[in-house]
Amino acid sequence: MTNPLAGLEKTVGKDMLHKIQTSNILCVGAGGIGCELLKDLALSGFRRVQVIDLDTIDVSNLNRQLLFRSQHVGMAKCIVACQVATEMVPPLSVNEEENDSANGSSNGNSSNLPKVTYQAHHGNVCDTSKFNVPFVKQFDLVLNALDNVEARRRVNRLCLAANIPLIEAGTTGYLGQVTVIHKGSGVACYECKTQETQKVYPICTIRSTPSMPVHTIVWAKELYKLLFHSKVEESMLFEDPASDEPSTYMDGVFQLRKQLANSTLDPKTSQQVLQDLYATEIQKQLDMDRYKAAKKTPTCLDLTMLENGMQRSAPTTTTEIWSLEDSVAALAACIQQASQTPKNELLQEFDKDDDLAMRFVTAASNLRSSVFGIEPLQSLYSAKGIAGNIIPAIATTNAICAGLQILQAFKILKQQLLLEQQQKDRSELQLGKTCLYVNCIRNRTRNGLYLTASALEDPNPNCFVCKNAMIPLALNVEEWTLQGFLERIVKKRLGFQEPTLMLQGDFIWEEGDGAEDDYQVNLPKKLTALPCGGIQHGTVLEIDDNSQNLSIQVSVTHQDVWEGDEVPDFPFLVGNMPVKKKEEEKPTSSESASAAAVAKPTDDDDDVVEIIDEDEVTASGGERKRPAEDGGDKPAKKQKTTSQEVIEID
Repeated sequence: MTNPLAGLEKTVGKDMLHKIQTSNILCVGAGGIGCELLKDLALSGFRRVQVIDLDTIDVSNLNRQLLFRSQHVGMAKCIVACQVATEMVPPLSVNEEENDSANGSSNGNSSNLPKVTYQAHHGNVCDTSKFNVPFVKQFDLVLNALDNVEARRRVNRLCLAANIPLIEAGTTGYLGQVTVIHKGSGVACYECKTQETQKVYPICTIRSTPSMPVHTIVWAKELYKLLFHSKVEESMLFEDPASDEPSTYMDGVFQLRKQLANSTLDPKTSQQVLQDLYATEIQKQLDMDRYKAAKKTPTCLDLTMLENGMQRSAPTTTTEIWSLEDSVAALAACIQQASQTPKNELLQEFDKDDDLAMRFVTAASNLRSSVFGIEPLQSLYSAKGIAGNIIPAIATTNAICAGLQILQAFKILKQQLLLEQQQKDRSELQLGKTCLYVNCIRNRTRNGLYLTASALEDPNPNCFVCKNAMIPLALNVEEWTLQGFLERIVKKRLGFQEPTLMLQGDFIWEEGDGAEDDYQVNLPKKLTALPCGGIQHGTVLEIDDNSQNLSIQVSVTHQDVWEGDEVPDFPFLVGNMPVKKKEEEKPTSSESASAAAVAKPTDDDDDVVEIIDEDEVTASGGERKRPAEDGGDKPAKKQKTTSQEVIEID
C-alpha cells in the first residue's frame, strides 16, 4: 500500500508534512463548521488534535453535520466527533508498519510520529477553571468553529495572552470569512472592531439549550409547522416515534393533528400536548442530565397554571406582555381556531402577517422562555419584529470556510517550521506577511471569483484587549450599583470572566481563585458610596482578570441627561464617540468621555439597540472590506445597525 498522503507530501514537502503530523492543534467547536474542520484536519494528516464543545447531538444536526449519525443522538458532540475523525486519519503505509513491527516501535510508525490522538473536552470554553492561558500555550495553533460572540471573545483573549495564532471563521448564509489573529504579528484581534448583534443560531441550541428570546421564537415557529403543516416531518421538532429515543410529545402531536384534520378537537388533547412540550419532555431531559452545560437549568411548566390558562379567554392586546396563563389561553384558542378553519385556508407556512400564526408563536415562545428562564418575554408586537427577520443559513458555506482555515493553518505551520529550522523562537512569527483575510461571497465578481482576499488589518489603537487602550465610560454614578455595573458592563459588555476592581490601588471587588468574600457588602452600594472615595466623575478604575491575563483602565464620566425616545432606566455609553451633554453646558476636557451607543433594550441584549454610524460587520462580528460585485474589494460603506436585523439559523 502506498502512502495515502503522498500527494500532500509532493505539494508541501516532506518536512512540512512531518510538521503537520506532529503539530498540536486545538479546535474550539464541533458543530457546523467544526465537523467540516475536523474532517479536513484528519484527512490532511493531523494526528494531535484536541476539541472543546459543550453541546450534545440533536436529531436536527444529522442533515448537515457529517460526523454524526442517528445512534449518536444525545451524546456529546466533541466525543463523537473525535472518535469519527480519528478513524478518518490516513493509515501508515504497509512498509512503515512492517518496519515499526521489526524495530519494536510502539508509536505506530518508523518516523517517530505521534500516535493519532483526537481528545475531546466536553465543556464550555468560557470555563476558566479548565480552559485558561497555560492550557492554550501547549498548542501550535487554535482554530475557532464557534457560533457566538461570547465564546469568540474568550478564545481571542486567551490566544492573545498566550501569543498563540488563532484562525477565526464565521458564516452567514452564503457569506463566510476566515482570518488570522496573532498578537506577535501586530494584526487586528477579534475585538478591534465593534461586534454586531449575533445573527446565527444553531438548531441544536434552539431545540436543547435556548438562552435568548430569538431562540424560543424560532422554536415556536417550528412548533407551528409541527402542528399545522401538511408534512409534519419538515419541522425541526419532528421525531420519528419509532426511533430509539422518541420525544414524549410526538404521540400527542399525531393525535392532535388527526383531530384537527377531522375538525373534532378535544380541548384535553390540546392541554396534553402542551403538558408534554413544556413539562413532560423537559423533565425527561432533566432526568437524562442533558442540561448540565446550560447556563440556566430549565424548570417544568406549572401544571396548575396550565389548567387555569386553559379555562381563560384569549388575550387581545398586542403591545403588552401576556402572562403565562394568557399565553396558555392564546395557544388553546389558536388550536381551536385552526380546527374550525378549512385546511385550504389554514397557512401551512408561518406568515408574520397572519394573526393566528403570530398569536401562536408569541404565546408558545413566551412559555418556552419561562421554562428556560429567558428574559424578557415578548409582546405580540415585539415578537413579530423578530419572527419576520428569520431566514435559513446555507450549510455548505461551512465546508468552504473550514477548507480555507486548513489552508491558513498550512501557512502558519510553514512559517513555524522555518523558525524551527533557523533555531528561532516561534514568538517571532510575522503572520501579517503571509496570511490573508478571505471572503466567501455568493455572487461571483466581474473576474469570476467567489473567493476574495485582502491583507490582515492593523490593530485598532483604541482596542482595550490587544492595545490596552483606556476605555471611556459614561453613566449616572449616583444611580448605578456595583452589582449592576459588574453584571451589565464589566461581564456582559466588556466580557470579563473573573474581574477584580481596584480604586486608587485598593480592591473594591475580587473574583477568581483565592478571592475573599469580604467585598460582597459592596454589591448593593451605589458607585459613589464605594470605598476609596467611590466611583465619581473623573475616576479612573482599574479592572483585572487573571483568567484572561487582561488588565484595563476605565475613565468614568458622570452623565444624567440622555437623548432619545426610548432611554432605559439605567443607560450607559462606552466606546469612542463624544458624549452629548445638555445644550446649555459646554463640556470640559474631562467631560469629553467617549461612547459607541446609547444603551437601549434590544431583541437579545438590553444594553444596545442602535449602533450609531457603525461600520458594516461580518458574520464573525468584525468590520472587514466588503467584496465588490464588479471585481474588486471596496471598503464597506457606513450604515446604521438597528434592532430590525436578519437572523439566520444554522
